[in-house]
Amino acid sequence: MPLKEYKISMEIAGPLAMWGRPDTGSSPTSYPIPTWSAAKGVFEAVAFFSDGKAWINPVRVEICKPVGTESTGELHYQKYTTNYRGPLKETGKSNYQFSALVVADVCYRLHAIIENGTANPLRKGANPCHYLKDKFNRRLKNGRCHHTPCLGWSEFVPTYWGPVRDESSIPEIRTEVDTAVTLNLVSILKNVFTPEVNGSYSPVFQQGEDSWIREGVFNYVE
Repeated sequence: MPLKEYKISMEIAGPLAMWGRPDTGSSPTSYPIPTWSAAKGVFEAVAFFSDGKAWINPVRVEICKPVGTESTGELHYQKYTTNYRGPLKETGKSNYQFSALVVADVCYRLHAIIENGTANPLRKGANPCHYLKDKFNRRLKNGRCHHTPCLGWSEFVPTYWGPVRDESSIPEIRTEVDTAVTLNLVSILKNVFTPEVNGSYSPVFQQGEDSWIREGVFNYVE
């Protein structure tokens, strides 16, 4: 009998998002979708266990649009200028400005599986995966979070984050997968640290057939 999968989902949308490509240097450009690590961070903004007994493993992202709207399959980018206030700023000197290319008018559905982070089999009364799923769904429904989810950079606050707005939602706010979007990303950063929990710096990229967005859907691979 296969082990039970503890699945969770959420939706997040906003005017601007920055999922930084590491190959674009001091003038960063955004991927069109969140990396695996970024999606994990969005989920963990709602709920997570600091002891790692259960952890959230993103498996899929879907690019969405309002129900019934036409789509050309194109993604929209725009220039964004901000002040640098990072660790390389010289003490006593003014902040300097740099430009980035960010993705605009985004809406994503994120899907994940909660993994067992212990060395023990799950059982009734001692199941951290079930507990984390229940905690996550309860917080998501009530609009509660550990800290406000963001669309990459912390200043990119979403206009919506919460349960997936599917056919169970009121018609005015429903979204659907934008199946017109098919794109070869060539190479996309998956995660920065390996292994995924308490790992060391060892970036992993998805390439080849695993780098495609197909009909609005991108799957994170193991």
